[in-house]
Amino acid sequence: MKVLEVPFLGGAEDDLQAISLLMAGQPLHAIDNNPWPEFKTTAKAGFSIAHNNSAILIRYEVEEEELKSSSRDFNQNVHKDNCVEFFIAFGNGKAYYNIELNCLGSLKIGYGPGRGDRLVIKPEFLKQVKINTSINYTPNSGTDALKWQLLLSLPAAVFSQDHIAAFGGLMGKANFYKCGDDLPNPHFLSWNMINADSPDFHRPEFFGELHFR
Repeated sequence: MKVLEVPFLGGAEDDLQAISLLMAGQPLHAIDNNPWPEFKTTAKAGFSIAHNNSAILIRYEVEEEELKSSSRDFNQNVHKDNCVEFFIAFGNGKAYYNIELNCLGSLKIGYGPGRGDRLVIKPEFLKQVKINTSINYTPNSGTDALKWQLLLSLPAAVFSQDHIAAFGGLMGKANFYKCGDDLPNPHFLSWNMINADSPDFHRPEFFGELHFR
């Protein structure tokens, strides 16, 4: 199981531009496990993570071949698109949040103990998430034809089923994913390895650990 220290970043409370500059100096962690190798892919993905006590800050970097995404309303099927995901449970809780975004910034968040028992987080909370995306697409130019970045700030209020006053000192169990179910070459990559017969990200027993400093 992987363990990650999540650093505190001061000086960037709500300004995404300032957050972006600070996050650029954070290490990039590869999402490079392919638990289901029958789904071959040349996609490359990684993330940086930090917090500013009031929000979790995540920056994704992705390279892949094809662009297939739609601008969607809140809590739609973004996993079918060029998609990145972050699942987290706080403390020793068995229920976890699934936070999913496509490369256009369309957002879905759910909560529950397993795949079949999810509470959809209300749009009033999702509207508080700050998102910035950058896409560079050159069709038919190889394995890195599509390069995209996504920056998000997830305030404590988004985690509406927990009572989080500040992230500093918290422990979480989490995994990070890259997928695209409806892409020409579907794929399912993870940060922490998953042992399952078929693609399934809703496997909290394979989450790694996050320690918020």
